[in-house]
Amino acid sequence: MAIRVAGGDTAVEYRPAERRLVVERDGETVLDGRPALDVGSATLPASASAATDSSPGTARAVHDDDWATTVELDAGDGHADVRLSFQVPADGSAVLGDLRPLADAAAPTHGPDSRRYRHGYQSWTPTATLPVGERFPPEGDDPQMSDLAAPGEASHGVTALLDGGRALALGFLDHSRFLSRFDVDHDEGGVHRVDAVCPGDATRVVGGERVALPSLRVDATRDLDDALAALAEATAKRMDARVPDDAPTGWCSWYHYFTDVTEGDVRETLDALDDWDAPLDLVQVDDGYQVAFGDWRTLDDGFEDVAGLVDDVRDAGHTPGLWVAPFYVQADSALAADHPEWLVTDDGDPVDAGPRHGPMYALDTTHPGVLDWLRETFETVVDEWGFEYCKLDFLYAAALPGDRHEDVTRAEAYRRGLATIRDAVGDVFLLGCGALQGQSVGLVDAMRVGPDTAPHWRASPASQPAHENAVRNVLNRQWTHRRLWVNDPDCQLVRETTDLSLAERRSFAALVALLGGSNVVSDRIADVGDVSRDLVERSLPPVETGRVLGVGERELPTRVACERPADGALAVAAFNWSDDARTVRIDPADHGLSGAHVWDAFDRRYCGTGPVEREVPAHGCLLAHLTPARDGPQLVGADHLANLAAQVTAIERDGDALAVTLDAGRPQRAVVAAPAGTGPTEVVLTPGTNELSPDER
Repeated sequence: MAIRVAGGDTAVEYRPAERRLVVERDGETVLDGRPALDVGSATLPASASAATDSSPGTARAVHDDDWATTVELDAGDGHADVRLSFQVPADGSAVLGDLRPLADAAAPTHGPDSRRYRHGYQSWTPTATLPVGERFPPEGDDPQMSDLAAPGEASHGVTALLDGGRALALGFLDHSRFLSRFDVDHDEGGVHRVDAVCPGDATRVVGGERVALPSLRVDATRDLDDALAALAEATAKRMDARVPDDAPTGWCSWYHYFTDVTEGDVRETLDALDDWDAPLDLVQVDDGYQVAFGDWRTLDDGFEDVAGLVDDVRDAGHTPGLWVAPFYVQADSALAADHPEWLVTDDGDPVDAGPRHGPMYALDTTHPGVLDWLRETFETVVDEWGFEYCKLDFLYAAALPGDRHEDVTRAEAYRRGLATIRDAVGDVFLLGCGALQGQSVGLVDAMRVGPDTAPHWRASPASQPAHENAVRNVLNRQWTHRRLWVNDPDCQLVRETTDLSLAERRSFAALVALLGGSNVVSDRIADVGDVSRDLVERSLPPVETGRVLGVGERELPTRVACERPADGALAVAAFNWSDDARTVRIDPADHGLSGAHVWDAFDRRYCGTGPVEREVPAHGCLLAHLTPARDGPQLVGADHLANLAAQVTAIERDGDALAVTLDAGRPQRAVVAAPAGTGPTEVVLTPGTNELSPDER
């Protein structure tokens, strides 16, 4: 007897006798597959007969095989969840292979005009929507960028198939045990097969243990952006996500000093930041203070008294931060020489963890000695040196395939190492980078969501440092922001001496300002001219969140919007990602604000009501503030690129008087107020409630 549940337009039916799992949208089959759990020499379910029961919104089938293989379905608001589990017979044990709640699924509605959303393996792996048949440039066998245990170009944790305006989103809701992924077989003719995979990594489970796969959510009801957001919210709840109140702002040493940074450079920066007086809090020392990856407590030339430097940073009014790559080890480090037994191996040899400073290895985070070393290292960083923020880089190394001290999955090994660091540092702010995404939820406060930026626009493959590559992932992973963590888009590079054009630097500033993630600069402050300083200042303070419009329609979405709840105003950035100048248009009517006031944020000019159109350079953007037209005075724009979306908390009108409440740490200059029917006037808002009479405007 088949079991079936439906949530919104999404229905899932399981037919035990056929061992078939079918997904429907509005009665039309969109996926037709089967569960297939490879456990030792068996593939479960091993029997075609099952006992079934159901109640409103939920149903269950328990197969009468030796494993009590169970398929459960639950309906929700616009989605259905599929949960599989089995119990190892008491008199034996079993080795876990690929556990597929959905295997060999045909996708009959997704033909040659379809697209697929591919979510990257770790921070730097490209994430975007591409037409079927198209793929990102191959990464080869690079252990840094790809899951070496996954075939081809897998989508990790979540995926989606799009046909016309409809999305079919799939995602696992917990990532604690498995490096879950979706293998999608596709070419120019369409999607031919979909597998949802929880790799068992050949781990052994004992007799009597019940193995439960994470819930697989199927959402054929919502558009892609809303479906991904709902997936993130469900995952956050299950994995106890950490979402800090404020996004970090500050300075990082990497993109100017690289590995040549010294204590003197950091102290010069403190003086320069004091002279600048921009609201940049964090001062983070990046790679270069240590003698080798792995030897984090042995200081290189140029660093003698880290605790004293931390005191100087704090005395200057900043939060001291430090970069560490805790699971990534140089072959010529003292750590590797002293403790070869601490490394992930393959047939006794350390596995290749990807290029950096000669051969690089990976720490085995299941080894008791490694866990003790991690605790001691981070107790030194936090308790002895005094750092209050840690950027953890190259984290993927802990999940590389190989032999470990304990027989656990790669996801479990990864989380054990990261949890050990979290326990050691307490509530110190942790940023993950080069990090597995879902497997980091609940353990980091912020997450790098894309490749490194760089002082140039383009590089290939798409995981390599470049502004364009960072932008791609920032746009396509915005759904994780303030649900799983605070997003880190990487640093703004605003100095005039890079290969980046002003248009490219403006585009990145607009993304940072409107999307609400971390806002960190990484230039030698003395090299930042007035125009670039102005650009940074106008992207501060961070708003809470913005929205990427048209996710799923193209590889790089071209619109970002940020709403000001106090009055329904929007900041809208329209991007020209092409390599040539193009005319770009913003029409308030397209955003439900027909007849709105329009303020050109970069040109700082009032454009009246109705559409605005500009020729925008390659990789540049048009940024407009749109304010609903009402009787009486109102704000129509601000110097702040995101239109003070989170900082203006209330707007009240009384005749020709306007009261604006600003929740910010400092005055905000060049906020524009315009009574209906008159020209705009510049004002300065101060923290608190600002009473603006006609004379004061």
